[in-house]
Amino acid sequence: MLNNNKAVLSPEGCAKLGSPSLFRRADGTYGLIAAVDNTTDQIIVYYSDDLLYFHSQKTRKLNNDGIVVMNPTVKYNAGTLSYDIFWEGGDGKSYVTTTEDFENFSEPVEASYKKDSINAALPDYASAEEASVFELTGEEYDRVSKKYGKLHSVAVEVNDIQIKAGEEAVLPDKVNVVYSDGSKMPMGIEWNTNGINLKNFTAGEYTVTGNIRATTEYNSPLALYRADPYAIYDEEKGVYYFTGSDLNERSASGGGAYDAVVIRQADTLNDIADAEEIEIWRNETSEDGTKVTGWFWAPEIHKIGGKWRIIVQGQVTEPGDGKSSTRQCIFSCNGDDLMDADSWEYTGYIHNTTDNQSVGAFDTTYFEYDGQSYYVTPKSARLWITKVDPEDPLYPTDKLVRLSGADRAFETNIGAGKAGFGSVNGMPGQAIQEASSVLIHDDKIFIVYAGCTVDMMYCVCVLWTNIDSDFMDPDSWEKYPFPILSTPDLTTTVKKADYSLTDGTDKVTGHGDSGLFAEGEGEYTGTFGPGHNSFTIDENGNPVIIYHARDWEDSYPGATGDAKYGLVDPGRHAYAKHVVFNYEGFPVCNLSPEEYLAPNLRTVTVKIKVSDATVNAGGNNLPVNTAIDNNKDNGNKERVNIKAGDVKNIGNAKYTVLSVSASGKGTVAFSGINRKTIRKITIPKTVKINGKSFKVTGIGKKAFYKCKKLKKVTVKTANLESVGKNAFKETPRSLKIIVPKKKFKAYKKLFKNDKLYIR
Repeated sequence: MLNNNKAVLSPEGCAKLGSPSLFRRADGTYGLIAAVDNTTDQIIVYYSDDLLYFHSQKTRKLNNDGIVVMNPTVKYNAGTLSYDIFWEGGDGKSYVTTTEDFENFSEPVEASYKKDSINAALPDYASAEEASVFELTGEEYDRVSKKYGKLHSVAVEVNDIQIKAGEEAVLPDKVNVVYSDGSKMPMGIEWNTNGINLKNFTAGEYTVTGNIRATTEYNSPLALYRADPYAIYDEEKGVYYFTGSDLNERSASGGGAYDAVVIRQADTLNDIADAEEIEIWRNETSEDGTKVTGWFWAPEIHKIGGKWRIIVQGQVTEPGDGKSSTRQCIFSCNGDDLMDADSWEYTGYIHNTTDNQSVGAFDTTYFEYDGQSYYVTPKSARLWITKVDPEDPLYPTDKLVRLSGADRAFETNIGAGKAGFGSVNGMPGQAIQEASSVLIHDDKIFIVYAGCTVDMMYCVCVLWTNIDSDFMDPDSWEKYPFPILSTPDLTTTVKKADYSLTDGTDKVTGHGDSGLFAEGEGEYTGTFGPGHNSFTIDENGNPVIIYHARDWEDSYPGATGDAKYGLVDPGRHAYAKHVVFNYEGFPVCNLSPEEYLAPNLRTVTVKIKVSDATVNAGGNNLPVNTAIDNNKDNGNKERVNIKAGDVKNIGNAKYTVLSVSASGKGTVAFSGINRKTIRKITIPKTVKINGKSFKVTGIGKKAFYKCKKLKKVTVKTANLESVGKNAFKETPRSLKIIVPKKKFKAYKKLFKNDKLYIR
């Protein structure tokens, strides 16, 4: 089972892929062809460099006679140096069409063709009639399995300790848990040292046992009736603060939905479930006469400008104005006791940006990076960003920039009946991008947001960019091709999975519902519809996602009225899951407790080898049964194995070693990028290999060959000596190469092109 039986590709524009089929291209890469829902005369085509990510989506007519195209497949014809597209026509005949570039097509010719039938186990909601087979090599199978296989812990890295007699043995306070794709997460460990004197060993070999210190499972739920949950860790006090939209089991029948701003404090995440909750505000009037009332929607707790603050939607009526308006309000805590309701005051609301645009009415989040602060906000089913001064958080300091729109199937709910406050592609439905939070890890920053309607289709999605990018540039951001948390990750299907279906009408069970119409056969256990999220950290400093979801077994007769699964249905509870970063550095949120840390890995042993002889500290202190990490210093023994010609993957780029000195330092050439869909990249001054600094002195031949989405290359190194042949061949004409001012003249000759700009 790959990717938890979730789709790995959703077309831009929410087009329907009819009978998708993979094929091999002449240059050794891959293609994908599909009919447009098997109901039009068009096809959709993609290219892929690795079978993991697909790009260059294009839709083309395959004939001019209006013949419906169904079940297309492609084969490369080496004799004619062209591709033959075989397809079944809606007129009952079959055809072949020839193309060299998937832009220009021959007239269709009748052919003897029928799509192969597939006999395989498929998800309940997949169509066997539209399935196809693609044969993989062993290397391709391993690559696809590594990306889409179920991630799980497989080992723990433990270093043997070597010391001389009489020396103290220092046990590590953390060890790395290794996952099936080679990624690692550090976790704390408690050693059992009873009866062992670590400060004065005699010669010999000793074994010490320890237990990994990590919470593997969180209360389910973490908090009842708290939609839009937000948790944050206060490092100074060592406590967690938690808030969320104020609902209860009677919310829609007089229970008072969204009528107060609440907060809890707990020593651990699991303690949130039973922690005392206080109201800091309920329909009050501030000292200046401003009245601030509910709905109080989606509160978030942040440290902004040295003060604890809550950002929340509220209804604001200013003095002398009889009308209330929906605003993103800010409440501030005077002091450090967040549980003292009297210490909180209404500060004001977030005003328009410098280009006089309003931020979204709800779900605005805040983050800081590299001395700059930002708001990310949803508006009109899109995500936007602006800058803000944390000392004056009411007034944004830049324009409002659109980063993304809801243009994929997992962000929309076409045919969602009463959920469709408007339409999507002319059908009843709704498109959603909302409820974002920000997660920063290594060389990437993620905007993690909710897509689709607030029912079983709700899901957790991701925009991401490199950490050195311009966050205000929309071209810097990419959309991850599928949700990182959705109903299939949380639900056990007891009977036919029809929760993803819709009949395209309003014959559904309520406002926001999609697919559970009366004749549905599905039966399920577990939770569904994960959405509005935030991130905090666990006891090891590793990220934890806090999100709301619903329980299939919940029932609130009379509490939801005509709005089952809607915004006043009380059955949205707060949950928590661990976050592991896979080998590419992307967050994975769907691990079970056993996958996160297998029971057989929770006990760890380390050997302490004590010798009378002088110990070579660098030669025999490598992790047991683990590969060398090329970005860490693993001792002199490994460093001498680094040689000219070696290629190292660092971040999103490849570097070829040009030279290595006796000290382990050297020079490298920037030789390529790992994803040809990247829009921006930086060539740094130096890179680290085995803990040593290597100067970047060259750009290899064909380093950016056919990177057709590349917008900007920022060159930070002032040590370039060479740029290889065809380094920028077949890159966009609009590509900008930004170089240091003092090297502009020299680099203009070196690059031999006119795309250079001074930074």
